[in-house]
Amino acid sequence: MKILITARFDQEALSTLGRYGEVEYSSYGEKMRMLAGSRLVKALEGVNVLVTEVDQVRKYIFPKVPSLQVISCCRGAPVNIDLDAATEHGVPVLIAPGRNADAVADLALLFMLSMLRRFLPLASILRQEGDGMAKLARVFTRYQGAELWEKTVGLVGLGAAGRAVAARLLPFGAHVVAYDPYVSQEQASELNVAMLELSELLRQSDIVSLHAVVTDETSGMIGKREFGLMKEGAYFINVARSALTDETALYDALRDGHLAGAALDVFDDEPPAPDNPLLTLDNVIATPHIGGSTAEVVAHQSHIAVADLVRLFESQRPLHCINPQTLDDFRW
Repeated sequence: MKILITARFDQEALSTLGRYGEVEYSSYGEKMRMLAGSRLVKALEGVNVLVTEVDQVRKYIFPKVPSLQVISCCRGAPVNIDLDAATEHGVPVLIAPGRNADAVADLALLFMLSMLRRFLPLASILRQEGDGMAKLARVFTRYQGAELWEKTVGLVGLGAAGRAVAARLLPFGAHVVAYDPYVSQEQASELNVAMLELSELLRQSDIVSLHAVVTDETSGMIGKREFGLMKEGAYFINVARSALTDETALYDALRDGHLAGAALDVFDDEPPAPDNPLLTLDNVIATPHIGGSTAEVVAHQSHIAVADLVRLFESQRPLHCINPQTLDDFRW
């Protein structure tokens, strides 16, 4: 068995896979490269198992690498894999759902608290020149903050990340509501979350935080109309995908003062250009898609991926195969 690992992996996971075959570890994070096209074909020569995170495994790759039997994609959704082609060639695609849910949830909470407490301007005020008492006066007037207590936080999407955010919010005394057509009220009640229709969630929420996946149904789901439904002075957070929103409509809602602020980890173009209109607004917190960038995420995805691969090696059915029909006739 030959196993190529280009995803970020921890040493314990590498050692476990080493018991089942010859492991080549070439992390994209260390090599600073993403494999695609002819470079990926060359890298996959003789490889039986590819463990990837960002490599672009497109349709034309599969006929050129007949040795490839399994792909383990260290993502919740294998957007970098041509799933139809993999299925056509009988290649199971394993995924790592929830690998970065805690990291994304932590970032969402950081955004909420930072906006409510006016953290960014306050963090720099003591370094500014000028009279100290005058600066303190600005702190207690212009930059007076607010608490999460009694705030209504609306979560659009109640998957792994959304549930992790809900669990973090409740000890703050926040009211948590959610919109997710695939989650029942009974399931949400176990999390102390009330389910609402999207329009009602937008009307009621002091903070709206996106945690949905991009599908034909959700693409562009938050646009001019939806921003208009939000409370005046509400806050907006997107740590999911930019394709869920209309960036121009968001800019207009922030520029015109309808929304008090936004915190964004994702943009239509990544990284966004310095002249991106959203980056010109002082009520926008922007980060470069760091939601899942923690050391712990590496451990999480390593554990999930290895556990399913070991199941396959031991002739058991993996838990997280996104094209399970390929498993019916699968043989090493």
